Amino acid sequence: MLAAGLDTLRRPRLLAMLAALAVPALASIAIGDLAAHAEPPASGDETAQASSRNFEERLRMKITKKEGNRVAAKGRATGTVDGKVSFKLRMVSGSKAKASFYGRNSHGTLSGTGVARYRVDGAVSYYTGRITNLSGTGRYAGASSRGISLSGTVNRRLYSVKMTLTGRWDA
Repeated sequence: MLAAGLDTLRRPRLLAMLAALAVPALASIAIGDLAAHAEPPASGDETAQASSRNFEERLRMKITKKEGNRVAAKGRATGTVDGKVSFKLRMVSGSKAKASFYGRNSHGTLSGTGVARYRVDGAVSYYTGRITNLSGTGRYAGASSRGISLSGTVNRRLYSVKMTLTGRWDA
């Protein structure tokens, strides 16, 4: 039964979109493998509980634009939702950033926003934060974050972004 559930969840998805959401860390997301499965209902609300799943994404992107306190990147996401992803990151203070992302694959689109704290060490910025808003179309219609965290790096010397998103989501 578990194997059948995992086969169903391994279909290509909008992974790339979530990676971009990881804020500056999104730019350097390195997403994990698919480990999602439906959880048995904890209470009488079987519909909401049954759709809540693990979410693990790894993003690898290249910075396409740097301008002032803004960074844009494009790349690929793998994991729970595979696909192409683009994101935008805006530093709002010396230690906080906001991000938005958009991903797509043959099953639909996924977009979201997030917030993160970051620290800089030379050419590399390290990010940790959370996804605050998540939505989608197609197979991902009705998507919402149930506690997705992000961590990653942005390497300004190599123009690379690696991000990892983990947590739970409703799909």
